Amino acid sequence: MKAIAENINVMSKSIGAAMAERNAEPIQQLAQECTEAGADLLDINLGPARKGGPELMEWVVNAVQEASDLQLCLDTSNHEAMEAGIKACKKPPLLNSFSAQPDKLENILPLAARYDCEIIGLTMSTHIPLDADERIAVAYEIVAAANELGITNDRIWIDPIILPIGVEVGQAHAVAVQEVLRMLPEVFDPNVQTTCGLSNTSNGAPDELRGVIEQAFVPMLAACGMTSAIVNAKDKELMRTIRLIKDFKNEALYSVSDAELK
Repeated sequence: MKAIAENINVMSKSIGAAMAERNAEPIQQLAQECTEAGADLLDINLGPARKGGPELMEWVVNAVQEASDLQLCLDTSNHEAMEAGIKACKKPPLLNSFSAQPDKLENILPLAARYDCEIIGLTMSTHIPLDADERIAVAYEIVAAANELGITNDRIWIDPIILPIGVEVGQAHAVAVQEVLRMLPEVFDPNVQTTCGLSNTSNGAPDELRGVIEQAFVPMLAACGMTSAIVNAKDKELMRTIRLIKDFKNEALYSVSDAELK
């Protein structure tokens, strides 16, 4: 299971300020910390990036690449900013994300095809499906659209969308997500990769309980076949869990240090 660090996010008060001020130091320090914590990819989330998005994305990508050699995951709904980020990347990034919504299919998906990038597809169109079957139907639509542009299944990461466990339908969605993960290998050959925004499941919970909730859910997702997760790489207990998941799935060579807090 790959860990995609979610921490370089414009919504973070300190990181958002650093981006606005073009102050690279806090961003680079965070990138180094996430890399040392064991992240496999670094997510750069600029949100809508409506004002000066392309310039900001290019600047952030260059700043992060001075601090880390990890593959980047670019996250913005501004397709012009996304393209600027792709061009600045030293290696093809993972694009986060598109969905069955027309604007995403028209603006984000073609970028992955044009620049030979991997891409995350959210299983939603006008709404987030409640059950597994509807999610699978949307996933099929997403994969078909990507395949038409020459994007092969191994470059497609399906996100079945996790909702907070504390909302009214949160537990039903958690079960549906696990069902989707078990169903995907039966639908796609070759199979797609999978991911999720793990911290979504603990949204709304007290801060001291968020890590506990995420640590409980991630092994269940891995057991169902989830191949990656977008996570808080600063959570030492969570990263320890992910290291051990990799060991038990024979994706990494076990070391006693994997069970230690780092």
